[in-house]
Amino acid sequence: DRLGSIAHLLHQAATQVWSDADRATADSPLHDLGLGVYLAHSQASTLLPEDYELPDVDAERLEERTPLQLLTDAEELTRPLPLHQPDLIHGSQLVVDLCDLIREARGLGY
Repeated sequence: DRLGSIAHLLHQAATQVWSDADRATADSPLHDLGLGVYLAHSQASTLLPEDYELPDVDAERLEERTPLQLLTDAEELTRPLPLHQPDLIHGSQLVVDLCDLIREARGLGY
């Protein structure tokens, strides 16, 4: 469920960043951030079992959070994951990518 929650948070963050990017200029760094968050969402999703069904979440509650808050929440959820297990071996890259995305989001004023 922790990975499912991470996937939900990243999906919402990507949606919000892309929405902001759509209103920005074509050369806005928001496009890069949106792509990065979308790729992190894909990484988290590939770590889920094939038959896993994402639980329902309160989308309204997530919409109230900024992309930076969503990314930070997702990173915090990765901390207790047993990344040494074979099925989560690629989880380490997800953690590194989340930290990079958090730094980038802060730099963009989120």
